[in-house]
Amino acid sequence: MELLNHIYWKQKGQFALPSDCYHSWVAFAVEEGVFKYEIGQHSGSAGFGDLVVCPPGVTFHRETVTPLTFHYIQFNCNEEETLRMVLSAGKFHINDTKRLSSNYAYLRQSNEDSAPLVQDWKTHLVADLWLLHQLESRLEVVRERKFTEDALMAEAAALLEQHAGTSLSLQDIARSLALSPVQLTRRFQEAFQETPSQYLKSIRLKRAKNLLQESELNLTQIAERCGYENGFYLSRVFSKTLGISPAEYRKRHRV
Repeated sequence: MELLNHIYWKQKGQFALPSDCYHSWVAFAVEEGVFKYEIGQHSGSAGFGDLVVCPPGVTFHRETVTPLTFHYIQFNCNEEETLRMVLSAGKFHINDTKRLSSNYAYLRQSNEDSAPLVQDWKTHLVADLWLLHQLESRLEVVRERKFTEDALMAEAAALLEQHAGTSLSLQDIARSLALSPVQLTRRFQEAFQETPSQYLKSIRLKRAKNLLQESELNLTQIAERCGYENGFYLSRVFSKTLGISPAEYRKRHRV
């Protein structure tokens, strides 16, 4: 990761531009306040604990709802780093607010310091945000991975789990393993007796069931965290696969 720019904005009442398109990755990491965003097919609102990420060349629409205190982060990543750090457009939520607040405090303190050593530390702090989200997402997946002697397919399974909460492209996974999508599907099915798509759907639905039981998130918010385009599509997949609607599942499994 190459950190290009970091600006700390405090109590910003409105954005100077309602939309912009950048040549690099951009993230808004919110400390206080709420804003609405739209990035391609991803839209919603973001507050404390949320990072809204926009890839290069995609228009970022935004509007403040309440005065916003946030970190503007601009950075570059190569293809390997993008895949490893599970970067994609949309909103990422971090639950470890203690560590998050600590990272934000260090970024605030070094906001105007451009010394090379400080820039290295800021890069480390920014990268830590993505890795923390990745770790939390991994821990949410309570899945007993099937054994395979095919080390490459074991790596493919791990990548699918890591990226389950994003709008995953199987082509990207295949390319990272130096395979074609057809080769990946055939070899994965031989190793696990199911296709990569089936494996991914199983992970996502398990995560959705956990969130329906353990959180107050609405269906749109759950869909965002499970890699689905919207709540309607999640509901359709959930009902067709499990034979019960998300609302009824939540009703039956809440104490």
